[in-house]
Amino acid sequence: MNIKHKFHTKKQKLSWLLAFVLVLALGACSKKQDKQAQAVKRDAKTIVVGLPQNPTYTELFDKGVKPGLEKKGYKVVERTLTDLKTFNSLVGTKEIDINVGQHKGALDFSESRDRQNLSPLITIPSAIYGIYSKKLKAKNLEELKKEIKKGDIVAVPNDPSNLSRSLIFLENIGLIKLKNTPDKRFSTDKDIVENPYGLDIRPLESPQIARSLESITFGLLSGADAIFAGIFDSCITKEVNTDDYYLIIFAVRTADLNAQWVKDFVAVVQSEEFKNVVEDKRYIFHKYYRPAWYVKKWKINN
Repeated sequence: MNIKHKFHTKKQKLSWLLAFVLVLALGACSKKQDKQAQAVKRDAKTIVVGLPQNPTYTELFDKGVKPGLEKKGYKVVERTLTDLKTFNSLVGTKEIDINVGQHKGALDFSESRDRQNLSPLITIPSAIYGIYSKKLKAKNLEELKKEIKKGDIVAVPNDPSNLSRSLIFLENIGLIKLKNTPDKRFSTDKDIVENPYGLDIRPLESPQIARSLESITFGLLSGADAIFAGIFDSCITKEVNTDDYYLIIFAVRTADLNAQWVKDFVAVVQSEEFKNVVEDKRYIFHKYYRPAWYVKKWKINN
C-alpha cells in the first residue's frame, strides 16, 4: 500500500469517527430538546402525580381525587414510582408535582436526610398498621395476650420511621416498654427496656413480613401491604392512633404550597364528592382510619 493510499484510509477513518461523534451529539441534543418540549407541555393546568407501586392509594386517588381535578379543568398525569429512593426526590426536582403513599414520619426522615424542601399538603383516610398471624387463633388483643408465649417471633418493619411506629404500637397495647426518650418516634429495637412476654422481635423488610407469616408468630403490617396480600380483614388488632402523624399524606414542594393548583387539589380532597367515595361501601376505603380534619368536617368517627 503506498503512502497516498494510507493517507486516504486514515482520512476516511477520521471522517467516519467525526460523523459518529456528530450523530451522538445530535442525538443528545435531540433528547434534550424532547425533554424541553415535554416541559413546555406541562402548563398550569397539568398535574403530574407520583403514585406507589402498591395500588392501595392509587385506587383511592383514581376514584376520589382525579375526577374532581378533571372537573376543575386539570389534566392529570399519573406516574408509578417503583423506586422508593426517588419517591421524594422526583418532587424536589420538579419531575412530578405531588406524591401520595407516605406518612409524615417518613417524609420527616426523608427531609432530614435529603433536604428536598417538601411539605405535607393534606392527610387522607389511611389503611393503618395491624397485627396479623397465620399461626394464632386470637381474634382480638385480649386473646392475643393469652395465646402468645416466650420466644414467639414477631416481625416488624426495619425502615426507620415504621420501625419506631411499630414499636410504639407494641408499647401502646402493652406488649413491650420503650426507653423514656424525649421523642419515641426515633426509637429502635435497641430501646426496648421491658419485654414481659419474652417476644423475639425481628426487624424485616416490609414486603417480606407478609410472606413470612407462615414461619413467624405474628407480624406488624401496614394496611396497604395487608390489602395487597389479601388479609386486611383478618387483623387481630390495629394500632392506636392519637394523632395524624402516621396517616398517609399528599406531599408537595414547600414553594408550591400557595399555588392555585395546590389550593384546588386540597379543595377536591375536602369535597363532598371525595367523602362519598371514601364512605361508599362498595369500596374498601370506608374501613380506613380517618384523619382529624375529616372526622371534624363530616362528623364521621373512626
